[in-house]
Amino acid sequence: MKIEAIQLDKAVLLRVNGRMDAESAHEFEEACQHWMSQGARHLIAELDGLQYISSMGLRSFLAVAQKMKAASGSLVLCGLTGLPRQVFEMTRLIGVLSVYDSASEAIAGLP
Repeated sequence: MKIEAIQLDKAVLLRVNGRMDAESAHEFEEACQHWMSQGARHLIAELDGLQYISSMGLRSFLAVAQKMKAASGSLVLCGLTGLPRQVFEMTRLIGVLSVYDSASEAIAGLP
């Protein structure tokens, strides 16, 4: 898995590419924790490059979302397609996490 971070005015955009599984899910949490420690209040995970997600990957998204909410921030997802989107739909996490079609829509939806 590869994560590229781009600092924006209102948030940090994290472009996630590859496979998020038991071996790599912690990398996402570490990247989010890094930006939280730098003062980021909103994180946007751009997932159009995500090819696969396991239950550990789902757990990572939930854990980060809870931490961000506790810090009066948010984790927003965008670009969710294919198999990863099906996994989010089957587990009903699309209703729990904010999901947008594109990064520009996610940015516009931030407070």
